Amino acid sequence: MLKPAQLYKGQLLEEYLKTWYKPENIFYTGWTGDSLPELPDNNYDSHHFVSVDKNDNLIGYISYSVDWIAMSADRFGIISFDKGNILFAKDVYKAICDLFEAYNMNRISWCAYVDNPAIRGYRNFIKKHGGRECGYHRQNARLQDGRLHDSVEFEILACEFRK
Repeated sequence: MLKPAQLYKGQLLEEYLKTWYKPENIFYTGWTGDSLPELPDNNYDSHHFVSVDKNDNLIGYISYSVDWIAMSADRFGIISFDKGNILFAKDVYKAICDLFEAYNMNRISWCAYVDNPAIRGYRNFIKKHGGRECGYHRQNARLQDGRLHDSVEFEILACEFRK
């Protein structure tokens, strides 16, 4: 279930800190290090959610920026604290549906590193629900492993989105 991240700030920061030195999380920030998420005291130009299970345990974090003039959402941050939990995947899907249905966004976009295991899921998502790969950037980020990584940009327009 999606909840405003601000309601779970302490728990979120603790779980997020635990991800810093796990090699499988190097693709999240796109940089050689990380910092704790800064949760704003408003939802004007970004939205921040946590995904919680039925026992109110934190299982993931979802954030994105919103451009209300262009009716576009981008700069997604999606990280699971309980890898493989299907409930988190359902919450990510709900957040995307809400962007189109509740907030009437015209476009969403996000980037992923080619070496990120989640990219397979992103490609399957756009194949099933609409959208496309709209950019490929070669060697555009040095991550914590010291290597340069390629990234792919994805986008979905409201008229393309299939629920």
